[in-house]
Amino acid sequence: MPHLLLLLLAAAALGGCASVSVFGIVGDEDDLYTGSATGYLDRSGTIELKNAAGNRCSGDFVYGVGLTGRGLIACDDGQRAAISFTGLSPMSGFGSGTSSSGRPVAFTYGLSREQSARYLGFKATAPGAVTAAVPGNAAPPAAAKRVGTGTGFYINRQGHLLTNAHVIAKCRELTISRQGAAPVPASVVKSDASNDLAVLIATPSPAVATFRAGRPVRAGEAVVAYGFPLTGTLSSGGVVTNGSISALSGIRDDSRYLQISAPIQGGNSGGPLLDTAGNVVGVITASLGSRSRDVPQNVNFALKADVARTFLEAAGVPIETSGSSRELSVADVGEKARAFSVLIDCKR
Repeated sequence: MPHLLLLLLAAAALGGCASVSVFGIVGDEDDLYTGSATGYLDRSGTIELKNAAGNRCSGDFVYGVGLTGRGLIACDDGQRAAISFTGLSPMSGFGSGTSSSGRPVAFTYGLSREQSARYLGFKATAPGAVTAAVPGNAAPPAAAKRVGTGTGFYINRQGHLLTNAHVIAKCRELTISRQGAAPVPASVVKSDASNDLAVLIATPSPAVATFRAGRPVRAGEAVVAYGFPLTGTLSSGGVVTNGSISALSGIRDDSRYLQISAPIQGGNSGGPLLDTAGNVVGVITASLGSRSRDVPQNVNFALKADVARTFLEAAGVPIETSGSSRELSVADVGEKARAFSVLIDCKR
């Protein structure tokens, strides 16, 4: 049976209706659906698309709050799917869903084929397309070279990841990878250099981090850091360290930061700082050792989760929260972090 895919969307346009391109895939297969979605002033619209086997799908969508919404699609092969989406702009974005057979669906709308390929992983060149020949005396473009690595972590089931802005600054190419998995491309959604935060979009993950809710952090509280420091030297599977919150402010009483004793090295930047229940309380950012030659050990800093939440809210990126205080072992917290954390590879 052809596999169902759903894709969706379009946005409200001031002049009446507007049509945008839609691309989507189902599961891990290269079963690409293409089509379009048309949106109306009443913040609803229709979707039409099909795959190479001729399986046609159509449905309706509706906007909820802001640039988010949901929809339903039915296909000729009898499958149905519920979808949800988040806008990158009033006329473009991405989404996900689940088919009636339980297969995950990922899609983009209002983006070019090349842009969508970076999100979804399919080939950017359409089947049968002719690529331009390189003149005989022209040198091929230089291959991108790794210039740095860092850590990031998934924050929702739409495929958003959080990291530091300095990890992805001036990168020509970005990929993310987890232990035992091939690298996949990622794109920057929004970056804030002043707070050293960035949110990316990539292939969705089944495991996502939850932000702590309902309990303020306290000095002396135990924490766990996870990341991919010193790539090529230390473990490629990620490193777990633990310590405590030493102070509720950073250098010169900067209230955006926590001072922590959990050891970190280059490459930990952008990784999650977790409480003993496995919830995010900060984003690993810097070590005092990178700022001074004469310092005590393990004076490190993480941006507070509240700063990250404000940044993500302004970017229109949803997160998951948890009020759980059930204490886990450091090993169990590390296992949770390993499931939603990634190595970020920056190339130029």
